[in-house]
Amino acid sequence: MSKTHSASDNELAPLAANDLRSELAIVEQELLSALADLRPPFSRLVASELKRMAPLVRGAVVLAAGVTVPDTDELKAQRIYLGAAVEMLHLALGIHTRLLPSPASSQEIDRSILGSAILAGDFCFSRAAGLAVRTNSATVVDVFAQALQRVSEGHLRHSFTPAARPYDENRELFASGISAAGALAGYTPAALGVALAIGVQVADALRDADPTLLHLPAHGADVLAPAQRARWQALFAWLLAR
Repeated sequence: MSKTHSASDNELAPLAANDLRSELAIVEQELLSALADLRPPFSRLVASELKRMAPLVRGAVVLAAGVTVPDTDELKAQRIYLGAAVEMLHLALGIHTRLLPSPASSQEIDRSILGSAILAGDFCFSRAAGLAVRTNSATVVDVFAQALQRVSEGHLRHSFTPAARPYDENRELFASGISAAGALAGYTPAALGVALAIGVQVADALRDADPTLLHLPAHGADVLAPAQRARWQALFAWLLAR
């Protein structure tokens, strides 16, 4: 990256960090609002899973990817709804895949807990779809549906090979979230390719607890606008502070 770009990115860094934090707080509020209708025992089950999945890294990745120049209030609202939708999808999948018995498990589960997990997960799936629809983008809804299918299939394949390395759900959700956010932000194919590569790095960094992967690619990042690079840098700093 050139010295000019580096200077520009440094100047934008504080604003990008503040914007990321404030938008992520709104994503969290959208999640809580969408779950407000739940009553016990479903609310306790969902609250426990929601606490377990913090921080909201999937929403943060979407917010980092879904920026364009110039930015608009409409795009901001869209990426917030998208970020909340991806997090809600992760929540629903977590309830179904982590609280239900796997084929390899020999332990029985209480039928009331099983029924609650199924109903709570289905509720979250419906809320996730509703949040995706609020982006008013057919592309987002389509990407969202494909993500649900691919992640479900990934978990199902892993359930039949329990000795294999755990399925990396984040990697798939990051790719889907970035693709949808890129469509909203009008990314060029080259910019989308760079953003997807960053998503893979972030997923690998989280999976392997390797902070050295949290950086912009050595080559190709110049296709992103300074404000976009600053958002990704803000994401890296936010992740390192967790």
